[in-house]
Amino acid sequence: MLLLSFQQAYAAIAISSTRVWPAQDYTRLTIESKKSIRHNLFTISNPDRLVIDLENVELGSPLNELAKKIGDNDPYIKSARVGYFKPGVVRLVLDLKSEVKPQLFVLKPVSEYGYRLVLDVYPAHPIDPLMALLEQTEAAIPEVASAPTAAGQPTPVDDKVLVSQGLDIAKSSPPVITAPSFPELRARTLIIAIDAGHGGEDPGARGRYGSLEKNITLAIARKVKTLIDETPNMRGVLIRDGDYFIPLIGRVVKARKVNADLFISIHADAFIKPKARGSSVFALSEHGATSTAARWLAKKENEADLIGGVNL
Repeated sequence: MLLLSFQQAYAAIAISSTRVWPAQDYTRLTIESKKSIRHNLFTISNPDRLVIDLENVELGSPLNELAKKIGDNDPYIKSARVGYFKPGVVRLVLDLKSEVKPQLFVLKPVSEYGYRLVLDVYPAHPIDPLMALLEQTEAAIPEVASAPTAAGQPTPVDDKVLVSQGLDIAKSSPPVITAPSFPELRARTLIIAIDAGHGGEDPGARGRYGSLEKNITLAIARKVKTLIDETPNMRGVLIRDGDYFIPLIGRVVKARKVNADLFISIHADAFIKPKARGSSVFALSEHGATSTAARWLAKKENEADLIGGVNL
C-alpha cells in the first residue's frame, strides 16, 4: 500500500494536447493536462530563445508533436525542441525569430478544457496599429498630378497704345484665362472596427454539423471589410484577422488605438430553440441587458475570456 501510494503521488502528469495559435499580434502556445504543471520560464540571448522547464510531466506524443505545429508563417517562433533536461524535468526550447516579451500563466479547468499552461509570445516592439492603418490608407490614395501650365495663352496688351504716323492699331481682345484646377478635397475617412467574435482557444457556438462560430464570424468580417473599403471615405479594420484569441478588453483597446468611429462585433450565436432563424442586432445599453434573451447572450459572451484565456 505504501509503495502504491508513493508511485501514485509521483506519477508523471500526462499531457492531453498541445496547440499553437500564431498571429501578428502574438503567438499563443497551450499545453493542456488534467493536473496543474509546475513550470519555470527563462530567456536566452544570442540567439534568442525561450526555455520552459516542466516538472514531473510525461514526455509523450502531444509534446513530441509540438515541433510539427510550429509553421513557417509564425511571426515569432522559428522552431521548437523538447526532451528530458534531467530526471523529472522536461525542457521545451523555442528558437525565436526576434526579441519577444513572453507571458506564461495557468488557466484552471473550464467548459471542455482541463488545466492549461499558456505561453503568449508578444513582440518586444509591437507595431502601432494606427501607423499601419495610415500607411495602408496613403498607399491606396492615387497621386494627383499637378495642373499643367497652359501653353500659348495670349499676352495681355495695354489698351493705351500710342498711335503714330496716322495708323490705327486695334485694341487686343482680353485674354481668356482658365482657372487653375485643384484636386478635390477628401472628406475625413471614417474608420470602422470589425470584430470577429471568439477565435483560437474559444471556438464559440458549434453548429449541428461541426461548424464553429469563430470561423463563420471571421469569414463574415472579411467580407464586411471588403465592402467597407469599397465605399468612398471609409476604411475597415479587422480586430481579429486570423484564428487566435483576443480578450474582450483587448478588442476595445485595439479599436481605440486606430481611432475607430464605429465598433461592430459579429457573432453567430446559438440559442435555446433549434428552430431559431434570422439575425439580431444589439446596440450598447448603458443600463444593462433589456431582455431575457439579451441577458442570456451577454452572459455567454462575457464568459468568453474564461474559455479563451486571459492572464490576470
